[in-house]
Amino acid sequence: MRTGAAGAISVKHFVAPHHKKVGYIGAGVIGKAMARASNIIHKFEEGYVFGLDKKMSQQFADELTQELGFPHYVCDTAEEACRASDCIFTQTPGAAPVLELGWLQPHATLICSGSDQPTKNELPPDVMKKSKFIADLKRQCVRVGELRTAVKEGAMTEEDVYAEIGEVVNGTKKGREGNELIVVDLT
Repeated sequence: MRTGAAGAISVKHFVAPHHKKVGYIGAGVIGKAMARASNIIHKFEEGYVFGLDKKMSQQFADELTQELGFPHYVCDTAEEACRASDCIFTQTPGAAPVLELGWLQPHATLICSGSDQPTKNELPPDVMKKSKFIADLKRQCVRVGELRTAVKEGAMTEEDVYAEIGEVVNGTKKGREGNELIVVDLT
């Protein structure tokens, strides 16, 4: 529930009201928490799901379609889900990137919650470097989040982080300002 709440706060501040298509890379419990919590904040109209287990992905899509009242489609590839989506939740246990920069809408919001240990990584450094990068806690993201990989590979420094989520919530910094690519790193 806590991770879902962080996802909903991210949707509130970083997804434009007219962005209506949501994608999920990973079809597990965390994805469902993100979907349920964000549905309270933002009314998506279509969902796209990709997971390694097709049966699990179909169950995820069927359950959310019924519960949230808008269609969710199972995608054959992560690329298909990304290309269709304005907002993408990533929540996998993977140690390698699950998407590529060329698959993303220029205005996409990526809300990443799968990288929470030094062995996990969902995003390639070029995606993070190109984005308006938001950390839940910068000091934690540089140790165990997506930011860790970008810093390790020299694509970013801690100073490249635009804001911590709290700075946006309290009004110190702005959230979405236009059509920029946004990455939210939740650890």
